[in-house]
Amino acid sequence: MYNCLIVDDETIILSGIKFLIDWEKNDCAIMDTARNGRDALEKIRSCPPDIVLCDINMPVLNGMELLKICNEEFPSIVFVMLTNLQEFDLARDAIRYRAADYLLKVQLEAPALEESLQKAKKEYERRSKLAEADRMHFYDEKKARELVRDACLEILFSPDEEALKRAGEVLDKNHMLEGYGLVYIPFDYSEVPNAERLDAEARRDLTAWEKELATRLCETVFSSSCLFISTGQTDCLTLFVWHQGKEWESRMALFSSKFSSASRNITQALPSILVTGCFYGKEQLSACRNEYFSLIQYFYLDELTSSRNLSGEPAVFEPLGLAGIGSQLENELNAKNLTGCTLLLDRAIRRIQETTHQKSQAIWLCNELYRCAAKALQDSSLNDTTGYAEIENLMTRRQVIGWIEKLKNSLTETIWQEANLKSEPVEKARQYVLSHIEDRLSLQDVADEVCISPGYLSTLFKKQYSQSFVSYINQAKVEHACRLIQERKYLISEISCRLSFENAYYFAKVFKRYMGMTPSEYEKSLEISAAGAHEKAGRNT
Repeated sequence: MYNCLIVDDETIILSGIKFLIDWEKNDCAIMDTARNGRDALEKIRSCPPDIVLCDINMPVLNGMELLKICNEEFPSIVFVMLTNLQEFDLARDAIRYRAADYLLKVQLEAPALEESLQKAKKEYERRSKLAEADRMHFYDEKKARELVRDACLEILFSPDEEALKRAGEVLDKNHMLEGYGLVYIPFDYSEVPNAERLDAEARRDLTAWEKELATRLCETVFSSSCLFISTGQTDCLTLFVWHQGKEWESRMALFSSKFSSASRNITQALPSILVTGCFYGKEQLSACRNEYFSLIQYFYLDELTSSRNLSGEPAVFEPLGLAGIGSQLENELNAKNLTGCTLLLDRAIRRIQETTHQKSQAIWLCNELYRCAAKALQDSSLNDTTGYAEIENLMTRRQVIGWIEKLKNSLTETIWQEANLKSEPVEKARQYVLSHIEDRLSLQDVADEVCISPGYLSTLFKKQYSQSFVSYINQAKVEHACRLIQERKYLISEISCRLSFENAYYFAKVFKRYMGMTPSEYEKSLEISAAGAHEKAGRNT
């Protein structure tokens, strides 16, 4: 049974069509009627019919406009257009817009309507089959893309040779193993505006932006023969490229030059484009993977910043020799032994600096230190998942050392706090706020200044002063604003700007929160007090 919608602004036409034929005998049912194109479009969007019998000339939205919209949104719906003799040219245009047929209303009879319905039903079946074929094609393509992505992940992360072999078969079946290789692109965001304020979400957004930029460039340089592999890291991209052959080096050089330039100009990010050699066939997949990980390793150790292919003897790695350091750190923390903690972490830093070790060893070390420290300090800010995510995104030896230094500072502060001592970074943070009271300040800015994480500074400050750090900044600014108002040299708007508030309205809102009155009211209260004091002095004389 085919569901039909009849659309006409003339009631007599609607009634005539409804009763002109036996719809059920023609395997059709009238699901609804509409008096204009807008009404019809709402009903179509609510419950799409199979066939629409539609007048061309209607108010609000005419039949031709309705036909064009439905062609875009509901390509399977079949239209039969109803027209008068003077609209014959429009009826022919309707055929161009995929209407199955048109009927002259003045000559509308049962046989003609039934014949048009037969055409419409055949056209609907044809479109349904095409739509189904399109869906199957889309599904097959989607499945093939998923298989290719899974195969690329297998190449990078599966130690199983059988899995590597299966991945090679998938890529070979999709003709992706001729002139192929991998590209590793880590980003340095230190030159990005407000880099010190970039949190994990902002870095993910920046990397997504860089990926979009790289995608457009890849379409030009590599003719779309490329695929980004999701490795789960925030600050880098991995690219699988194929069908480049003899032009591998020249195209990689072109991509490196253009992408580096575009990144610096658009986001101010500094990408390092590290490229493997060009490989052929399933047999060389393992060599390609090994070279890719060697690139990452050399970048970690030497912080390479230019495109390169590996050559020469492979590096000889040595163990860090720090087995059991996590348990030792946990014991020292439980004993509240600050000296013991510092000596252990300094030893870890020296080993990272002095040895030629694998990056995976350094990541293991950081995870072990973080896990054992969090276990010993059950109520500290170390007990969250963000720390592990930060560790996974460490890409260079310098970053690992910086992370351990930050951990050492945090643990030092924790031990001091538990000994009921005033926290040195908290006091430094307070002094920094007071000496930069007219600057735009944020928790991230001050935390970077005193070399501890924002979350940990916030926890320490709240614990020591029973007040959030952001609240302290606002309170200090309000107190300074009061002093400036008392000087009577500045307008309220000038004080708001001088103290780096976003606008005078927000300044007034913050001021009232701490003083119980607006800046203008405070200024007026000073004038009243001054006048009263002056009057009292006059009476005394």
